[in-house]
Amino acid sequence: MATSQDVDYSVRDHTAWLTMNRPGVLNALSKGVFRGLELALASASSDPAVHSIVIRGEGRAFSAGLDVKEVSGFATQKEARDFVYRLVKPFWERFFECEKPILSLVDGPAYGAGAEIVLASDIVIASTRSTFAFSGGRVGALCCISAGLGQFSMIGRKVVEMNLTGAALSAEEARLFGLVNYVEEPGGIENRVAKILDEMRHVSPTSNASFKRIHGSLITARILNVAYKELLRTITSPDFRTGATAFARKEPPEYYK
Repeated sequence: MATSQDVDYSVRDHTAWLTMNRPGVLNALSKGVFRGLELALASASSDPAVHSIVIRGEGRAFSAGLDVKEVSGFATQKEARDFVYRLVKPFWERFFECEKPILSLVDGPAYGAGAEIVLASDIVIASTRSTFAFSGGRVGALCCISAGLGQFSMIGRKVVEMNLTGAALSAEEARLFGLVNYVEEPGGIENRVAKILDEMRHVSPTSNASFKRIHGSLITARILNVAYKELLRTITSPDFRTGATAFARKEPPEYYK
């Protein structure tokens, strides 16, 4: 399989395991991670031996969200546009087109676009030490998928609040608001995943694929096109320069002066 060094791909017991592998930067979503996830999803989707997919992060985080350092370093509008339309968009298209169940296994922070991967997954298992935030706006960027998808996956008013404030939820709070299915102690999350995967073996793959086709039809091309357009708008805005600079300095940004 063609892939990226930033994403590990393996198959065992008919399940494809996709592991974001940048633990030193909390699995921040770089060009390589978006490309690697898209390629891995393509391989898993087309492999008849794969019945389900699990996404997880290496180390002490699921994903901290967009790689702010990389994205803020784009020198031209074209670089930013290519990032959105040649990497981010293909990843999400592949994700939403996938007809096999996608599980997120979360053990640590899932922020920004990382939290959006969790939101878009079919089933989410989180450890008690996990936290979740749609925090893109805090660096002047945007959690564009959550704006279009959130109301279908969790309590809609909470999605709005999380985006407008950037505030984080604990794992148990995320379960109460519908972002997470199961919360387990860190040592128990793999067992919960194994139990869910075993239960899926008793369900028709055709039925699951059909369910996902229906569920996926709720997300229209129009919504996604607006999302990509607005993501590009934010990451090329003065606010993103302000937010990225503050992020690098580990200071709170000042957007209202």
